[in-house]
Amino acid sequence: MNPSRVCLAILLVASTSLVSAQEPAKKPGEKPNVKDAIKEIAGSAEFLRAVPKKFATLQAVDAGKHSVTLLIDGEKTATTWKLTPDAEIKVRGWWGRLAHLEPERRVWAWFKVGRAKTPVAIFMLSDELSEQDIHGGAQVKTVGKEIVLVGPKKDERTLVELAKLPLDRGGEKCCDALELRAKEVVFVETNQGKVVKLYDSDGFEALRKSQKAKLRDAWLKEGLPGAIGFLHVYAGEVDVLLDHEGMRWGRSLTPGDKVELVATPPIKGVVKNVTAQREKTQVRLVVKSIDLADLNMGERVVMKMPPPSAEVESSLVPPDIDRPKAKDERIDWFLANIYCTCGIGGDGCTGHFYSLASCNPNSCGAPNMTRQYIGKKIDEGWTNREIFDALLKQRGPTMLRPHLLP
Repeated sequence: MNPSRVCLAILLVASTSLVSAQEPAKKPGEKPNVKDAIKEIAGSAEFLRAVPKKFATLQAVDAGKHSVTLLIDGEKTATTWKLTPDAEIKVRGWWGRLAHLEPERRVWAWFKVGRAKTPVAIFMLSDELSEQDIHGGAQVKTVGKEIVLVGPKKDERTLVELAKLPLDRGGEKCCDALELRAKEVVFVETNQGKVVKLYDSDGFEALRKSQKAKLRDAWLKEGLPGAIGFLHVYAGEVDVLLDHEGMRWGRSLTPGDKVELVATPPIKGVVKNVTAQREKTQVRLVVKSIDLADLNMGERVVMKMPPPSAEVESSLVPPDIDRPKAKDERIDWFLANIYCTCGIGGDGCTGHFYSLASCNPNSCGAPNMTRQYIGKKIDEGWTNREIFDALLKQRGPTMLRPHLLP
């Protein structure tokens, strides 16, 4: 494990223990404070710990019905599942669409559980390359007539003879002389249990780049997906809550920018303000009241906007980094724009995948410790950019992307 992650994990345990030790005893009949009241209702469990996560073979896709048919590993009969309206779809290391997934390929599904604690829908669906990317890839253990790969949970997969195995290095296909090295990180694509292709890290990044271009084209032609949050027809204002995938584009918007919601005819709006809401982005629009008459709160919508500059899309720094001014706003902004890098494994840290703001502060010291660190730097006169650079140096590049890395 990275030494900085070990230190962070130790600090989290220590800080959590210290808080528990310093909590004063409650007097009989004394009203609990806000934190205790929240913890009493919300509990201390991380959301992702209780989510059923299953591998399966994708047998069919129905984009119109927003559903897929899966043959889940260990089951004999395929089942059809609806995806939640805002389900995240991961393809080749980036976000994608159902139509981008190939049938008969291996996928990884996260199931939404109802109050009866049984799966009712899928809220995250990933192809196997993206699943491997989320976990940091597979490491080559041995090379010979067969290749043995070790996954993030120390599980091993033995694949076919190397002579039959295509390899993609940096976007260049190499299918004759394969030279894999022990401990090399690779990404594996299979079809009905048989290996189709291997990608090294450079090859996979080339694949991710092509998927980014494909989705960017979809954003330009179709718009950014989201849902109606607050809606006030008579005041002519509406909040569009953009999905996770639209984080970079949505947060590049500034007051006065012109956008439109896809409808017949299009609904034109002017941006009033933009706020980071964990992994989602709230865009408040001013719109002619009559144009809002057919919309409803919670309704899925698509918002078209001019693309941000190439610099905004390629920069490590989020586009709205200089926007928040007040101390509390600045702290909240940071937690909604970075991902947790703690040492907790086992696919259990919500902040690893949905931004640090989504960690359960009742059980995890990471968001609380980060808030304290940022608050101290603000008091010392640091700018947002200086704080961001310091955090990135301490925590590394996984701070900037969804992952499930210990």
